[in-house]
This record gives sequence, C-alpha cells and structure tokens, in this order.
Amino acid sequence: MIVIKWFIIPWVVFVLVLTAYMFFYKEKLTELKPFPDLSLINTNELLEMDVKRAISEGVNKKENMPHYYKGGSEIGFLLIHGFTASPYEMSFLAKYLNSKGYYVYNARVAGHGSSPENLNVLTYEDWYESLKYGYFVLKKNCKKIFVVGQSMGGLLAYNLSVLNDVDGAVLLSPALGIKSIKFSFMPILKNFVNFVEKEDFDTKYQDYYYRVRPVKGLYQLYLLIDYTWSMINKKSFPVYIIYSAYDDIINNKEVERFYNKLQVSKKKIDLIKQKDIKHILTLNDNPEAAEDIFKKIEKWVRED
Repeated sequence: MIVIKWFIIPWVVFVLVLTAYMFFYKEKLTELKPFPDLSLINTNELLEMDVKRAISEGVNKKENMPHYYKGGSEIGFLLIHGFTASPYEMSFLAKYLNSKGYYVYNARVAGHGSSPENLNVLTYEDWYESLKYGYFVLKKNCKKIFVVGQSMGGLLAYNLSVLNDVDGAVLLSPALGIKSIKFSFMPILKNFVNFVEKEDFDTKYQDYYYRVRPVKGLYQLYLLIDYTWSMINKKSFPVYIIYSAYDDIINNKEVERFYNKLQVSKKKIDLIKQKDIKHILTLNDNPEAAEDIFKKIEKWVRED
C-alpha cells in the first residue's frame, strides 16, 4: 500500500493535471488576414522575392525552391506541400498540370526544404504569409486560380481560399485530424522536446523531407487545425477533397465530418481505395495511381 500511495498516486495526479491543462488551456489563435496587395509588383520580381526568402532560410537544392511554370490557358494552380516536405512533393503534379497548358506556381511554405530547426521558430501565420508571392504571380497572369494543398497544405489552401479571391480549392489528404494520440499532447511536449524521429523514414527522400518532426512546428500544425475548423463556411467556393482509405497519418472521420459540414456552392469528395496509396497522394511511387489522381483534379476544374 505504501508503494501505491507514494509512487502511483503522484503519477496519477501528474497525468490528470496534464490532461486538464491540455483540455482547458487554449492558446488564442492568430487570425489570418487577406494578403496585402502585391499587384503592382511584376511577375519576375515576385518570384525573385520568393526565391530570396528561400535562400535566406538556407534552401540550397533546386527541387526545394519555389517554381513557376508558364502556361497557355487562363487557369492557374497554386500548389502547397505538406508539413516537413518541400515543393518536390508537388512537382509531379506541377509538371502534369503544366503539360496540359495550365499556369502553375509550386510554392515553398516558410521553414521547409532547408533545416528542421526553422520550423521550430515559425508560426502558421508565417506559413500562410509565405504563399502570397505565388498567389500574386498567378493573379497577374490568370483569370482563374485554383489552390491545391497536400495534408497541412490542404489546410493552408482552404484558409487562403476563404481570405482571398480564388475559384476553388482541392484538398489532398487534408490534415483536419491526426491519428496519433501523441499529437494531442503537443501543447505539453513543445515545452520539453525539440524533435521527434519519423518512423520508417524512406531515405530516398532525405533531400526533400526532414527526417524529424520539429515539435514546436507540430504545435503550430495543432493550432492551424483548430483555426481551419473555426473558418469552415466563412465563405462559399468550390471544394474538392481527395483522401485515401489507407492513410496512416490523418483521421479520415474528421475529413468526412468536415466535408459533411461544408455549405458551399459546389463540393465533391473522392476516396482512393488502393492499398499502396497512403497519405501522400502526389509522389510518383505509383505513376499510374498518381496520374489518375492528377486527372481527377483536372477534370474537376474543367467542370467548374
């Protein structure tokens, strides 16, 4: 009984206090704003500003830089990669869409494609603000803009679309809820841990993805998820969601709940049921499956 009293009970109390902290302490969410007007800056200068920002953060690989593809149509796509990724993640989709004649801006989200330490000092507001260059490049050259985001990029795509003038958003495996129970502890863990290792990291992608997950960055994702839910139905615009039945990262029930709550002018959701397609829908590991997803996106845009 002494062991129970002096060892187990303090730990139970500690866990209860932590749980209470997580559920009752809510950090005030930073309100995102429409982008400042950059329409007077020409296309080359906007791209140069974006590239200079990447260089200032230590990006040194071409594949991790923002990239602009000129097109021959009046439609442009702004592509947004996921957490700890880089523009490489969206590069196959970018090339596919450009081959069909579309303008494409493959954006680099602040803090990515360089050093994971950067994600521990930036906020979701910084992530959002870093997309303004690509947005205005397309705004200057296209009559219609569609935003496509993978995972965290899907959340940024949705918020960007709420706050700025776009013609639709495509959310690929949007991170509207995370499966891992550890994610719920980010408000606590951010004070004690800097990084967590990725399980089963594929080293062939080590030049384009971080090997670790920065915990303060994960906490910003935690806040961005809350913020995105608070922005649902603030504005009506077409939304297309594609997600996988075998996603090992996100909680699909939250994706479906978000979709069901959407009250917009046009919406569509597609569930990918191939076992080898998991969280990331834009890489070329399965070229046929990837191209099928890319075709779905283009078809949806053409139907708009």
